[in-house]
Amino acid sequence: MPRLAGRSPLPDPDAPAHWLEVGKVGRPHGLRGEVRVQPHNPASDVWAPRQVLRAWKPGAPARMLRILDVRPAGDVLIVAFAELADRTQAEGLTLAVLQVDAAALPPADDGEVYLHQLLGAQVIEASDGSVVGEVVGFAEAAQTLLQIRLRDGREALVPVDADAVEQLGRVAGEVAVRHVHDWVTS
Repeated sequence: MPRLAGRSPLPDPDAPAHWLEVGKVGRPHGLRGEVRVQPHNPASDVWAPRQVLRAWKPGAPARMLRILDVRPAGDVLIVAFAELADRTQAEGLTLAVLQVDAAALPPADDGEVYLHQLLGAQVIEASDGSVVGEVVGFAEAAQTLLQIRLRDGREALVPVDADAVEQLGRVAGEVAVRHVHDWVTS
């Protein structure tokens, strides 16, 4: 596997940071250390050559990996990392979560937010402005879902789309949702 000449040392994977999950490693691809990755956003800049990602899975130490090459393959990406030279090394990464340091992300465009910026945001009912809960996480299904803890303790999973979400972080710390109680799961 070719190495990047003159590359800077990789950061410490255990250094304090706000790590954001960007994908998960599936099985190895071929014999040269490439892996299949299920990305959360295949169009993201984090999937560019020279980008550094943190790989983590339970029971193993976190490690930093530098992307050499990426190519699409259906609904996954085939990713070559500089630190993986063969299939055996790639197998060790199976089921690892890939993360990026939030501080390494470029600023969001005007009118846009990164999902992690919505954690802790107050959720209001779009129809009347009443506070109904707080964004506590995200879930992936056919589309991204906001995980909302309602004031009464129940949970709602709301799709991040124009039919359900009227305002997504345009007002700092606030998300406006239409008919939030229609999305209650527990």
